[in-house]
Amino acid sequence: MTRSMIGIPGGSGRRRATAVVAVLAGALALAGCTAIPDSGPVQVGFQDLSRVEDTGQIQYNPQSPVAGSSQEQLVRDFVQAATSSNDDYGVARQFLTPDYAGQWNPYDSVLIDSVGSREFAAEGDAAGVLSISATAKVDEHGLMLPVEPGPATDLRFEFELVGDEWRIASAPNGIVLDTSLFTTIWSSRQVYFVGPGEYLVPETRWFLSRATLTTEIVGALLEGPGERMRDAVRTAFPSGTTLVSNSVPVVDGRARIDLTSTILEADADTLAGIRQQLNASLQSVSGVSGFELFADGSPISTGAADGSAGPRPVNGATPPVVIQDQRLGTVISGEFDEWSDLGERIVDLRPQAVSVSSDDSVIAVQNAQGVSRVDAEGVALIDARPGQIAPSVDAFGYVWTAQKSSADVLTATGADGEAHRVEAPWLHGRAPVAVRISPDGSRIAALVRDDDESVVLVAGVVRGSGGEPDRTTEEAAAELWASGAPVDLDWVGQAQFAVLSRTGAATKVVLGGQGALSTELGSVPGGSRISGNGSRTQLRVLGDGGSLFSSQGGGWQRTADEVELLAKRG
Repeated sequence: MTRSMIGIPGGSGRRRATAVVAVLAGALALAGCTAIPDSGPVQVGFQDLSRVEDTGQIQYNPQSPVAGSSQEQLVRDFVQAATSSNDDYGVARQFLTPDYAGQWNPYDSVLIDSVGSREFAAEGDAAGVLSISATAKVDEHGLMLPVEPGPATDLRFEFELVGDEWRIASAPNGIVLDTSLFTTIWSSRQVYFVGPGEYLVPETRWFLSRATLTTEIVGALLEGPGERMRDAVRTAFPSGTTLVSNSVPVVDGRARIDLTSTILEADADTLAGIRQQLNASLQSVSGVSGFELFADGSPISTGAADGSAGPRPVNGATPPVVIQDQRLGTVISGEFDEWSDLGERIVDLRPQAVSVSSDDSVIAVQNAQGVSRVDAEGVALIDARPGQIAPSVDAFGYVWTAQKSSADVLTATGADGEAHRVEAPWLHGRAPVAVRISPDGSRIAALVRDDDESVVLVAGVVRGSGGEPDRTTEEAAAELWASGAPVDLDWVGQAQFAVLSRTGAATKVVLGGQGALSTELGSVPGGSRISGNGSRTQLRVLGDGGSLFSSQGGGWQRTADEVELLAKRG
């Protein structure tokens, strides 16, 4: 059995690529010190990487087809040659038939595989399959998704004789890189968009770290969020705005961003949003300390001087909340700090699960009666349906509830007691063990079982102008796979989440996220509940006998005992 068969592409010709596609292809040029195109600026929409400026990397010249190569050797050499984009993958195209050389699209995607033998099997006299252990796939926009676990991903090739030599007449579009090489020459960056409530929302994109990185990030902001999040978040840049010269030079640490005159349509609030998007998205780029904005060469202000604040970041790490010795409070550096009045009300409800808003103003409590909302106005039972999973509180103060047996229709209840019906069609027929809203309120994650695996499904949350939940996006992406039965899930910041899963007696922790390669963080004895608290440094797991564990180095350290309940933030 194989995981999937990547079929033979049709003869539709090469697709138009975006600026981020240039980065996808550019990274491939570095494989094994591969070539980097040596002339011209980065341009939105181009597909010929010979126009990307030189970044001083060592040149690598892959091997051309060797006379007398077998079909298997031809495929292996072709995959290696396709790691260099020099001359529009000129060497790789030498392995293809003349008719197919112009049809193959290397810019389509990057398949990332783990280290393995990449076995080849012939299919008759003129076809063969290369099997790889794919772990993730990066699309033409730099967005990554994990590949569903399985025995293999098959790449099918067809061959024809050109004279006396075999050539490839059909091959899967895209490129293959092993994990080690990919993570060496690529890096993930947070590209920020504007979410509901004017929160800054990150979207993880993968870029090649090089001199054109600033141009690529600005290009991604202009292009807008990925398709899966397009209904939930937006870019502040007016529609149709592009770079004048298709490049962003950095002079004395300042990125000079020259945009077409469409930018002049932006009012003060919009310009403030643009400023915040750029500040947040460029802050991690080495050598960039600020930016200047231009419209067709003329400098413009981004609204900072007139008091327009623009979108705001989400609160960061918060201390974990627990119930210990029948008292509710936080644990800071191993010391318990009780919440007296509010804590007594929570404990009196005999909670089974507790979720606390980021500003501590709203607490959702699940007990034998259902889910109650606790705030300054008192305690109100808001959902008495049986069979509910633990509630979640979003950034707008809505308490989200769901029945495990019918989670495709969620309920979000506001401070006024009005319950909003929120449809999540991607959860139809599934029974999630946890459903969590991201700290900025723009995403919803659900932990579900899939045979012997645990999978995290993530969708966007579509809201009204006042932040009221309307619906989720029609589809969700599988953003993380973990072996074993699902136990619990929580967000760890805006783009990451942590999962507890159980195989036999072992309960392991896996860290993943939107556009991220997953990382196993070891095991916690009897782990039953996990809480992210906005940061990996504040990640906590409740284990056997009420022991509270925190992640330290490559393992877990017990930081508190006799903990009766570990609450979640949000």
